[in-house]
Amino acid sequence: MSGRRNHFERAKNPMVLQERDKKIVTFCYKYHFLTQDQIRLLLDFGCQVRAGIRLRKLFDNGYLSRRFIPVYQGRAKILYFPGPKGVELISEQSGIDLLKIKQRRKQLLEIKNASLPHFLLINEFRLAFYLASKNKPEIVPKSWKTEKEIPLRLDEREFFPDFYLTYSYRNKVYSLFLEVDRSTETNKRIEEKVDNYLEYGIDGYYQKQFGFQFFKVLFVCQSQARLKNIRKLIERKTNKMFWLAVQDDITSEKILSRIWQRPHQESLVSLLET
Repeated sequence: MSGRRNHFERAKNPMVLQERDKKIVTFCYKYHFLTQDQIRLLLDFGCQVRAGIRLRKLFDNGYLSRRFIPVYQGRAKILYFPGPKGVELISEQSGIDLLKIKQRRKQLLEIKNASLPHFLLINEFRLAFYLASKNKPEIVPKSWKTEKEIPLRLDEREFFPDFYLTYSYRNKVYSLFLEVDRSTETNKRIEEKVDNYLEYGIDGYYQKQFGFQFFKVLFVCQSQARLKNIRKLIERKTNKMFWLAVQDDITSEKILSRIWQRPHQESLVSLLET
């Protein structure tokens, strides 16, 4: 036997809970799933080895649980989310009702493996925006809501963005909806999304539901070829509200810079341009 511990089983691994541990568990609740690298960025863990040891202790002691994304080569990617002992800790730290946290954890356990990469890409955007805003004090994130928290209501139906963010910039509030595209949806489905957002904004549903008049819809695509295709679909319908970028540019260094394409516009633009 090699003595290597089973990735799926908790071991006896005594620990004294520290303030940073509490923040790790709470961040995992806010973001649903986080990788070790994402946790290191959020909490300024300088050493990868130390971060891995600490996350293993939190897992072994039930504060975190794990999901795995299989890969074609190498080790599976580990995703962390709140464990059974983390539920009460999160409630104490955040004031959120214990039952709500238990329900969220149950939902995370039931998510199919095929959907996990989608959650990971949403978090890449959230993390990039959060870290970029830390370097720009004039930007203040105000509200982060995920798919299950924000059904967008039209008269006879609802639809669900991947993510909703409001933030203030130079004392004015802005809002955006995020669509992470993994090249799995048909042109017809993309057109339906575009039509839904246009109806939601132009016919006043957004203002009725959230109290604001204007919003951006961001499409983050896997490749320039996919972006070009979605942009063409959008351009058949509008030159308003939609912004597009590729996943490789969604980093804390680039997300607020001129990486975004607009329908019927040649030059790249920044999210900070109004």
